[in-house]
Amino acid sequence: MRHGVVSVPLTLAALFVAACTGSAGPQPSTAQASAAQAGTAHAGALTSDGCTGQPPVSPLPVWARSGFTPADLAMPHVMGEAGNIVAILWAPRDALHSPPLQDRSNKILWVSRIPFVAPDPLIIKATLAGSRTATVSVPGGPGPSTIDLPAPGCWTLHLSWSDHTDELKLRYVA
Repeated sequence: MRHGVVSVPLTLAALFVAACTGSAGPQPSTAQASAAQAGTAHAGALTSDGCTGQPPVSPLPVWARSGFTPADLAMPHVMGEAGNIVAILWAPRDALHSPPLQDRSNKILWVSRIPFVAPDPLIIKATLAGSRTATVSVPGGPGPSTIDLPAPGCWTLHLSWSDHTDELKLRYVA
C-alpha cells in the first residue's frame, strides 16, 4: 500500500477537527479533562422531555475516532437513535446556547457511520416541543458546523444526508 493513500483520509479528518477547534486537534487542558470527568456522573440523566441533562462524556464510537489523539479520548457526544451519526460537542456542560454566546460558538462535529460519496448537504429539521421549527443546512454533508437554533430547550433534530437519515435530541440552554 502506498504511503499517500493511507495519509489522505487521516489528513482530511485532522482538517475537519482543526476547522472545528482552531487547532490541529482536540487537546483538552487538565481543567477541561477534569470537568469532562466530573460531568460524566450526570451525563445520562434524562429530563422530563427526553433530553439528556448533559451529553455523555466518554470515548467516541470506534468509527468516529479518526483524528482524535488519543483515539479513546473522552468527548461529549450524542449518538443518533439509529446509530448512523454522532454529534461531537466541545464542552462537557452546556455546550449549546440560544442565543449563542458572544465568546463561544455552537460548534458540532457531525460524523457519519455510513460512508457517503456525494458532497450532499446535511439537512437538519429541528423541532422544539412540537411547536417551533427550524431548518439548517450544513454544506458538504456531515463534518464541522455551527448550529444556532432560535430558542433554548430540548430540540429534536431530524437529520438527512446522502440518502441516509437519523434523529437525535440536543439541549440548548439560555
